[in-house]
Amino acid sequence: MRLTLAQLRKLQMPYSCCEELDLTEELNGFEDIVTVEKIVVNYEIRERGLDTYLVNFSFKADLIMQCAITLQDVPYTILADAEEIFTTDDSIEEAFWIEGQSLDTKEAVLTNVLIHKPMRVIAQGVQFESDEDPEQEDSSVHPAFAKLKDLL
Repeated sequence: MRLTLAQLRKLQMPYSCCEELDLTEELNGFEDIVTVEKIVVNYEIRERGLDTYLVNFSFKADLIMQCAITLQDVPYTILADAEEIFTTDDSIEEAFWIEGQSLDTKEAVLTNVLIHKPMRVIAQGVQFESDEDPEQEDSSVHPAFAKLKDLL
């Protein structure tokens, strides 16, 4: 969603809207993401000061990711809520900067998709097998540390 500051000043606050956002190009460089459907985002904007806005949004992102073990395609849905501040005031930390007189939520949604995306997915029914033998691990414990093993 992109709104100019002039448009924001005219809106009745809180302002709510919904959009479908296409982040295919932005998520294309992530090797574990195969495809992404359009992301459905619901916004609520509140004014928090002069050219400072609090944007609450919830989104649903349907991803196809690669299994970390088999590289099979695995569907994964992200349902999340987020709250971000957009401002022209450079003294406010951890806020998205309103550049060029317009508030653009695309970067904030992208950031939150990446935050909520799992580090890895594993296809259903696939188990990770370790190369290490648990009995061999016990025999390799140094005698000085043998009593510490009982503490775990």
